[in-house]
Amino acid sequence: MNIEIVTSPEDFSSVVRLFKNYEKWAQACPCFEGFEKELDEIDKRYSLPNGRLWIVKSIEGEAVGVVGVKFKEAACYELKRLWIEPSGRGHNTGQALINRVLDFAAEQKARSILLETVRGQMDHAIKLYKNSGFLQTEFDEITNVMKMSYTF
Repeated sequence: MNIEIVTSPEDFSSVVRLFKNYEKWAQACPCFEGFEKELDEIDKRYSLPNGRLWIVKSIEGEAVGVVGVKFKEAACYELKRLWIEPSGRGHNTGQALINRVLDFAAEQKARSILLETVRGQMDHAIKLYKNSGFLQTEFDEITNVMKMSYTF
């Protein structure tokens, strides 16, 4: 697996496909509110100075994973849309993407990284986040949305 920063129109197109696969899998998760607008503005939202995207490509060059980070406010970032296609799983790819985001945020002198996930549906991701040092900060029992934070 190869992890690259997304810069080309082709890679942004691949990311849109991955994001849509993620949305389909997530089945109306609250974290997809405003999703169409996000897709329309993907190159602006996830390029410097607003954010960054990384794409995972298989040895054959197929896009199989993605993660984004958005700048929220002074020294606070948000990890967004970590997704690995089933064909790309089982290679510690999710952990590698989380590490990439943490390294990038540290280089940018971040104080914290926030994220939202869904208990029950995304328990594997929650385990990865916790193993990386993220802590639960809030939980909504109605939606099962869990907010987590990593502090540098």
